Amino acid sequence: MNWKKYNDKATTITIGNYKGGAGKTTNATLLSYTLSNMGISTLVVDLDPQSNATKELMLTKFINSPEEDTTINKTLMAGIEDGSLMDLPVHIKSNLELIPSFIDFEGFAKYLYKNTSSDVEEDFFLSKYFEPLKEKYDLIILDVPPMSIEITKNAVTSSDYVLISLQTQEYSLTGAESYVEELGKLTSMYNLNLDVVGILPVLMKNNGKVDEYILDSAKTSFGEENLFETYIPQMERIKRFAVNGITDQDRHDRKVLNVYEEVAAELLKRLEQFNNQ
Repeated sequence: MNWKKYNDKATTITIGNYKGGAGKTTNATLLSYTLSNMGISTLVVDLDPQSNATKELMLTKFINSPEEDTTINKTLMAGIEDGSLMDLPVHIKSNLELIPSFIDFEGFAKYLYKNTSSDVEEDFFLSKYFEPLKEKYDLIILDVPPMSIEITKNAVTSSDYVLISLQTQEYSLTGAESYVEELGKLTSMYNLNLDVVGILPVLMKNNGKVDEYILDSAKTSFGEENLFETYIPQMERIKRFAVNGITDQDRHDRKVLNVYEEVAAELLKRLEQFNNQ
């Protein structure tokens, strides 16, 4: 399908779940990579101090442009302290840029409380930083850590949609349920124009009994129509991407990227349906 902007600003999507290891960063990086291949101008904002998305995408940059400098001159936290993120985006490849994070982002909560005087200021602190960026891109994808209420709230209040990454294990399901509950509270409290675009299952074991049980439970909890039709199967190559960067060089790479092309197509279809409502 052809992508089009529905307004003059980027559509912003948080990929979340309160449980760590639920596939959030993998989905953020591979979805962004795939969307950029489709000609969609995409920005990844790494809001996790562990900076795994930053590491994977910088390795991807080196693979695509080994002659280019891969030094990160300025991180997310430095941009926040300077009052702007506009000079932070790093070019990864055609149609894909990154705002990099680093361990110094662990100081965000302390900085936040020191520089705000109300709950509203705290919860909407980052939105003023993201707003100018929305003029430059089609999509902005926010990769968030599992358990930081300050980052979670700021990501959600800056977003149009949330995509929930669900690994097929019990803790990931309960993490997703808690996350959806928090989304409901924030939406109600601030009257946010926010929707869950869908729940993307990441299988622990292909055709496993536990996976089937968790998927059935998720359909009961969230509604079958809210789960993506495309699931992310267990694929060893995904682990290599995290270590070496994303490549498109052999059939194993292509197998992963083909799945994410299906996910990306479904994501765009879901966004179109929401915008046509």
